[in-house]
Amino acid sequence: MTDADEVLGRVALFAGVKPKDLKRLAKDAHEVSFEAGTTLTEDDGFGTTFFVVAEGKVEIAVHGKPVRSVGPGECFGEMALIDRDTRSATAKAVATTRCLVFSRPVFRPFAHNHPEVAWALLELMVARVREAEARSAA
Repeated sequence: MTDADEVLGRVALFAGVKPKDLKRLAKDAHEVSFEAGTTLTEDDGFGTTFFVVAEGKVEIAVHGKPVRSVGPGECFGEMALIDRDTRSATAKAVATTRCLVFSRPVFRPFAHNHPEVAWALLELMVARVREAEARSAA
């Protein structure tokens, strides 16, 4: 296994994916490093990429308010990738961070061909909606 394969193997979203399929997906990943303070995505910016954190930490903020931190083995950016709309949050590296980045043309067919990933995305989306509802109720 390559480093990218191993990173993807630790991501809950890909828990049901066969190692050979993860290896194929890993080959299409762009590995990108970001220095602390770098903005990876911006609220209302157009989104065409999905991120998996390999190392480091990213803070997610909605309308300037921090809502969660994302670390190794976690992902973000899926919403704009799925609905082809603008980003719903700003993501900023709070430490030196290395991510595997997937473009829409790579990730969408992968999700279509792996129903277990599509289902995991639905579960992730529901969790994000529930988080947002809880924040608005507070």
